[in-house]
Amino acid sequence: MNAHTLAHSSVSAIALGAVVSFSDYAVAKAVQVEPEHESEVIAANEVAAAVEIVQEEPELLKAPATALADRAALTRALDIVANVVEKRNTIPILSNVSMIGDGANLTVTGTDLDIEIAVKIPAAADAHFAVTLPAHTMKDLLKKATASEFVGFTERKGESNAVTVDFEKVNYRLQDLPIADYPNLSGGNPSHSFTVPGADLVEAFGGVAIAISTEETRYYLNGVYLHHVEPRAIDAYHGDHGALRMVATDGHRLCRQDLAATEGMAGMPGVIIPRKTVALLQKLLKGKACPASVRIELSDQKLRLMFEDVTITTKLIDGSFPDYQRVIPTGNDKPATFKAADLAEGVRAVELISSERGRAVKLTFSAGNCQLAVNNPDQGSATANIATDYASDELEIGFNAKYVQDLIATAGGEEITLTMRDSGSPTVITTPDRKGWLGVLMPMRV
Repeated sequence: MNAHTLAHSSVSAIALGAVVSFSDYAVAKAVQVEPEHESEVIAANEVAAAVEIVQEEPELLKAPATALADRAALTRALDIVANVVEKRNTIPILSNVSMIGDGANLTVTGTDLDIEIAVKIPAAADAHFAVTLPAHTMKDLLKKATASEFVGFTERKGESNAVTVDFEKVNYRLQDLPIADYPNLSGGNPSHSFTVPGADLVEAFGGVAIAISTEETRYYLNGVYLHHVEPRAIDAYHGDHGALRMVATDGHRLCRQDLAATEGMAGMPGVIIPRKTVALLQKLLKGKACPASVRIELSDQKLRLMFEDVTITTKLIDGSFPDYQRVIPTGNDKPATFKAADLAEGVRAVELISSERGRAVKLTFSAGNCQLAVNNPDQGSATANIATDYASDELEIGFNAKYVQDLIATAGGEEITLTMRDSGSPTVITTPDRKGWLGVLMPMRV
């Protein structure tokens, strides 16, 4: 096989990188080897000659690149990455996903400049196949072409950046925006990396997400604070390596969840994971889709999570999370334990008399009993009595009714304990059924 033939060959994989180093990789990518010749030892001088021919005949760089993927696998990949791709965007390329081949796989990537999701699926994709196509248009085409088991792509350089999309009975021609313009968030080296069980990660996010602030002026509260706690620190979940702790607060309530730390977490920077990223992770990791483990890599600017064929990279909130330990009281000495369902139902019942969102519910504690009361000057009042093991002096305290219900649901246990000090101090909420979790609720005037 002479150099000119080599330069004009068509292939499914680039084998030249193992033979000779090229200063111009873009040119080298155009030099391709037919599958039946992949095992040949190509002389370095012949390769160099082939590269020279490609340089003299630049039209070779316009040779079609192709990809063939399983329709169901590609549909799933697009469903995942489309979570960060808006249908309408002021930056046109952000409405697209990038699709890049490596010979045996196709990596589908979407981004909104803050979060990037990449999914790698098996595919017969040329290593120089690299396109960007409208994400939601592709989703619609794939879901309607149910009769096709596979979908093929042909990238034709020089033809108005057109990409042909081939199904069994119909072909489409879509516009391809330049791959060089597609944003890339995945760069940079992490300072720390470790692995967390997928189910534990989902539970931890679920234990704190309700307390994330939506107040944009206090942007540093618009996420979950993730950090490492040393083994001997107070209130840590005592594993051999300390605790991986998540904290969120909106100033009215606080939630904290500890996970047993693993190797690689010590010394990690404390980072704030944005609210949108937390919601995305809860969506992708829940239920049957939950992976056995999640690999986490982080620096002080980015967080990357890898599980199965999915990689999520997110920017972090650039700010300082407040010293939450100062908010958690340590001197509360008046505990009251309830059946969680009874307390939630009682609060829900008395709250019905109120038409005002965030109405306070008054809790009056006496030995063995808690009376719940809501007063609405326009409509009347409501009371309910709930059994509890309270055994301290009589105490009256008010809370936002919705916050009480939210924290009971988040705790998720059969029993829940409110530990109070007085009517004006924060209350600590715990459950024996959820290890490493703690809530704090600020009182309201009633």
